[in-house]
Amino acid sequence: MTVVISAATAPVAVAVGFAALILVVMPGFWEMVRLVDTMAHEGAHAVVGSCLGSRVLSVRLRADGDGKTKLRPGPGAGVTAGVVGYLGPSGFGLAAAGLIAHSQIVPVLWIGVLLLVILLLSVRNLFGIAVVIGTGFLLFSIVHSKNAGLEVVTAYLLSWMLLLSGVRSVLEHGTGAGDAGILREMTGFPRSLWYLLWLIGSIAALVWGSTMLV
Repeated sequence: MTVVISAATAPVAVAVGFAALILVVMPGFWEMVRLVDTMAHEGAHAVVGSCLGSRVLSVRLRADGDGKTKLRPGPGAGVTAGVVGYLGPSGFGLAAAGLIAHSQIVPVLWIGVLLLVILLLSVRNLFGIAVVIGTGFLLFSIVHSKNAGLEVVTAYLLSWMLLLSGVRSVLEHGTGAGDAGILREMTGFPRSLWYLLWLIGSIAALVWGSTMLV
């Protein structure tokens, strides 16, 4: 028998969102959240690049929150795979919010575990492997606990963190983002154009996601 877990009430959703905001803006907490943001960022590069015909050569995650994804060029994959990185956290957060809005709480967590397993196949440094395995094990343990309240809070917190961190990451890196430089070399369009695209996209995702979570 399938048990459907109801979405949280608006006050609970707002409270979890406020907690996520604290994690994203406060020094110390942000250093931990940034790793989740980076996994989503590099995962977006890898997934989209692979879907568009590129081969994922490696993904590396570093302790300072930075990351690097190397792709073997494929037809039409370069620019698209380059653009999606800074939209990755927001996109994953928005997808989670959409599932939560339809009371699909547990699927949010299982999809998170699945995506981490896929990411793990391409990670090539020890720190990155440890972070991905640790995060995946945490999500798996929460699902395995069958604690409905814990599952709901975790799903909401994950969605809020990704939506909020997506905006912070874009603002933090600005026009100096490495991806912006790569895209300028590939297309000739200025760094500011890519920064504006990422900023509009991440803010739009946050606004839209908020309406589904609350």
